[in-house]
Amino acid sequence: MIKLGSHVSFKKPDYLLGAIEESLNNGANCAMIYMGAPQTTLRVSPDKYNYEKYLELYSDKIKQDDIVVHAPYIVNPANPEKQKFAISFLSEEIKRMNTINAKYLVLHPGSSMEYTRKEALDALINSLKAILANTRDVIICLETMAGKGSQVCSSFEDIKYVIDNVDSERVAICLDTCHIFDAGYNIIQYEEFKNYLIKNDYLKYIKVIHLNDSLNELGSHKDRHANIDKGYIGLKTLKKFVFDKDFDNIPIILETPYINNKSPYKEEIALILEKDNEGQETLF
Repeated sequence: MIKLGSHVSFKKPDYLLGAIEESLNNGANCAMIYMGAPQTTLRVSPDKYNYEKYLELYSDKIKQDDIVVHAPYIVNPANPEKQKFAISFLSEEIKRMNTINAKYLVLHPGSSMEYTRKEALDALINSLKAILANTRDVIICLETMAGKGSQVCSSFEDIKYVIDNVDSERVAICLDTCHIFDAGYNIIQYEEFKNYLIKNDYLKYIKVIHLNDSLNELGSHKDRHANIDKGYIGLKTLKKFVFDKDFDNIPIILETPYINNKSPYKEEIALILEKDNEGQETLF
């Protein structure tokens, strides 16, 4: 089954209930939330989430496993000076996820800052080991990054190095189409890109996909998302990810910009799922 959704609001008074209602209104069957504003670590108590109401009304439409949580941007588990805070916060975030039985936490791996790339990757490995030791169940999906500034994990080799050294089934990959395109992976040559994933044994680690077009050209390292079919990647390539049988049952999440302060997700989901000349199937 194709699982397609978007980032949706998680805010008072309805929190999870409102997020899932928004997703269903957009024609989605999965969703991604931040459990607070992505630029802060402020959080409300899980008893405000309206989880029981969600179970009663909507759990048959969007399952708990299909609610992806994104960690806030401000934690940096790859920086030795900042990893203590990252470990503490992310451990608590996963415990909050456990209260709604969410399965996947998408994490920006962080930046090396004044440290070498290897020092940063090793700090990330140590952070992940500590977080996993403190928590249960949730799978941490390291997001592929665009390589902006001193970001780590802008290559699949970086991420595989981390996964191999953490050595846990609870560490995986979130593939972001804009980020990998900006990092220099030519996903427009889709079959070549897929063969690269298969040849290097990366495919099996991809558990979440962020589906975004890019405002910048291949290899720009800019990390600026564009709306679907409004960037350098284009609709044809993005649809290949959605209709690829290897990505069945993987949450595919839109994070494209609002247009005139309005969500584009209902229209973009419909655009992506529109049948083409090859007779591709729709979501439901």
